[in-house]
Amino acid sequence: MHAQIFLSAAGRIACQASDPACFNPNRSLSFLFVVIFITLGLCGWGCGGGGGSAAKSALSPDTALSTDPSGAPSTNSGAPATTPSDSVSLLHFGNAGFGGDDTNVLQTALNYTAANGETLEIPSGSYNINPLSFPNNANVLVDAGVTITANPGYGANTTMLNISSSNVKITGAGATVSVFHMLKAQYTSGEQRHCMYIVNASNVTVSGISCNDSGGDGLYLASSTNVTVEDCIFNNNRRQGSSITGGVNHVFYLRDHFTNTNGTAPQSGLDIEPDAPGNFLLDVNIEDCYTDNNAGDGLMVSPWLLNSSSQPVSVTVLRNHSTGNQRYGYFANNNDPSNAPGNILIQDSFSDQSGSYGAVGRFYAANGASLTFQNLTVINPHVNGPDPVLGDSAAVGIVRGGGGTIPLGNVHFLNTTIAITNGKSDRYFNFQDNSGIGIKNVQFEPNSLSGATNTPPNGLDQGSGANAMD
Repeated sequence: MHAQIFLSAAGRIACQASDPACFNPNRSLSFLFVVIFITLGLCGWGCGGGGGSAAKSALSPDTALSTDPSGAPSTNSGAPATTPSDSVSLLHFGNAGFGGDDTNVLQTALNYTAANGETLEIPSGSYNINPLSFPNNANVLVDAGVTITANPGYGANTTMLNISSSNVKITGAGATVSVFHMLKAQYTSGEQRHCMYIVNASNVTVSGISCNDSGGDGLYLASSTNVTVEDCIFNNNRRQGSSITGGVNHVFYLRDHFTNTNGTAPQSGLDIEPDAPGNFLLDVNIEDCYTDNNAGDGLMVSPWLLNSSSQPVSVTVLRNHSTGNQRYGYFANNNDPSNAPGNILIQDSFSDQSGSYGAVGRFYAANGASLTFQNLTVINPHVNGPDPVLGDSAAVGIVRGGGGTIPLGNVHFLNTTIAITNGKSDRYFNFQDNSGIGIKNVQFEPNSLSGATNTPPNGLDQGSGANAMD
């Protein structure tokens, strides 16, 4: 809105602002005060101060967009460094962030901006919501200083952020400052109150946010393709930091943290576990992530519900850090007697201070996908003592308690580094099938080994000593 319109309406200046006569320096200083007053007023309307935000919150979406053709939201110190030119502030759509239920404002804003090809910017503030659904083409920018909390009363199967659509992008300013969380203390039963639920979706990118304190998983992912989750935190969730339950293709978890899971089993940082033979795992990639301080395992890969009719498994884990988990740093199992083929590679990764084994193929049948730990480093496993089920204290293992019908195996520990200073591991490896069926196609190739209390030899193969396994 032009300055001369305000001035003419006030009856103070009759000429146009472009007329040089209007800027005669010999005029009264009152002109200067008027200009300063108008400038401040305009900045309050469009530059994002408290008054500007309040004014915009009273506008309908159509009015707000026609008033501000650029669609730029109010700026504040919590905004990411680059704000898209097509972004529209949540506060265009109504009052939000005042302690009430903000679900309707947020859902309206999501639907409107997605339908119009715009980016929804959520400005710094605290919001409360019931479940939200992200439509096709939703693009959301979450500023620093945003906390979005689940309202009380979520049911046993109610999920907070629901993505069953295509071309969705959620971008936070950083996982510690752009926060979604639920009310875990209220969820004393159940395991399906997930914070983020991505199912039957495609082309989804989530970055720079956290999803914490759920009654289920921080992130539940299934039946989706082209999904990238990067630089995110999933902390203090009840069942898993994240579950990938199959039917997925082209999945990338990059630089994420899956931490402090506790409440109901399995209580792991990350669980890759298909639910049925048709739920394939294709091109699943976990890179530079952290699976720390979970009450269960750090990382689980459990294709035990797949069989020979399933598509080949393809899972790659690179440079993962798994520290302080109460059970295993890395755990894998599959089925007996039928399994999916394929490859599971865990490479250049670390296990530190695990409650039991640093890494284990437990009930891992030899006719399943190849399981390879390449360049694995294990430090001070068995902080809780010998394994509570199998009773041994080796750093890594391939083990079965009983009940098997086919051999264990197709597990490979290549170029393995193990360092023990806590005195709680007696061997570097233990390959043991208590079913009496046997073990085949296994490897243990050491790099650097130190500190086991009952060596040499380095490990046991069905109770017999061995230094390496080829």
